[in-house]
Amino acid sequence: MIEITSVSLNQGVVNILAIDVSEENLQRLERTRDDGFEQEVEFVFDTHQKEHFLYLNRWLRKQKATKGCSTWGEALHSILGTITTISAKYRNWE
Repeated sequence: MIEITSVSLNQGVVNILAIDVSEENLQRLERTRDDGFEQEVEFVFDTHQKEHFLYLNRWLRKQKATKGCSTWGEALHSILGTITTISAKYRNWE
């Protein structure tokens, strides 16, 4: 589970930054008392690649926050603060 903190779109590449709010991560933070160091994760979608575009499009349509949005910009803006899951396939591991 992640909580989306920011979204950017640059020349067809969508970057989604989020905080890991999975139960495992929250338990680790509690055990280590590591209060200020939440694990930030990034997901990257190159919408010029058909597979990335189709996954992102399906994922956005499934989000409750995007209901009624008529443009990509509206949909991407509406997911800020959402707690959700995204396939680890699109996670930037660098």
